[in-house]
This record gives sequence, C-alpha cells and structure tokens, in this order.
Amino acid sequence: MPGVIGVIQATETIKLIVGEGDPLVGRLLMYDSLGMKFREIRIRRDPNCPLCGDNPTITELMNYQELCGLEAPAEAGVAD
Repeated sequence: MPGVIGVIQATETIKLIVGEGDPLVGRLLMYDSLGMKFREIRIRRDPNCPLCGDNPTITELMNYQELCGLEAPAEAGVAD
C-alpha cells in the first residue's frame, strides 16, 4: 500500500512541475486498499480557514521541536 500512495504523490508532483495533466487541486483522492477502490471528492475553499481564508491568522510555520520540547541530535544536521 505505501508504494501505491507514493507513486500517486510522485505523479501529482510531476504534473504540477511540468504543468501537464489534471492535478488533484481542489480534490481529494481516497484509496480503499482492502476493496481496491478509489474515490474522488471535490473540496471547496473555506473563506474562514485560518491558513488560506480571506483573513489568514496562520502566517508562519510552527516549530514542532520547540513546541514538543525536543532537541534534534547534533549528528542529524538540522539547520536553524
């Protein structure tokens, strides 16, 4: 199953980069691996969304390490 999802993600990325095909913009693709079925749902933009709405309140990425009180190991090479 992870391979199927990975291929779909890679295909969507390539479609966006090269500007060809019909990327899943404004749509959600659902995959039922047990029934081997796909379902597509249209998603509308919410004007009240705190991230992409008319008046966004989320304006920067969250530092999850700081939020969780975690420190990255020095050998991980995480940039500041």
